[in-house]
Amino acid sequence: MHAQCLCGVTQFDVDLVNYQVHVCHCSLCRRQSSGLLMTIDVLPNSLVFAQQTHLGIFRSSEWGERGFCKQCRTTLFWRMQDHSYCNINVFALEELPEELVLDAEIYIDHKPAFYSLSQPTNQLTEAEVIAMLNK
Repeated sequence: MHAQCLCGVTQFDVDLVNYQVHVCHCSLCRRQSSGLLMTIDVLPNSLVFAQQTHLGIFRSSEWGERGFCKQCRTTLFWRMQDHSYCNINVFALEELPEELVLDAEIYIDHKPAFYSLSQPTNQLTEAEVIAMLNK
């Protein structure tokens, strides 16, 4: 699937793992996006950029890094620093597949009380997410 940033200078192709969209409530995603961040898992080695001139990488934790466009600052992906896991901003996809389903909310124990999603989802705490990524 083809994806890009807001201004279009950072474009990439990816292969989706499935059609399950995840919402992250961690403080870093909320600060970066000014709200919750919706992502979809991709095969880590499938993240291929047309060119990387405007691609920025920010190491946001001891084990994770975030990719963004240095031109327009669009959030593009989050991945493990060893590239063993990767997800992308679902709205970076050029065309949203009809099969998308809101599946899970992660870092649910960090979600502020002033908002909630009306759709039922699987809900994972920070500890559960970290345990899953460390498998």
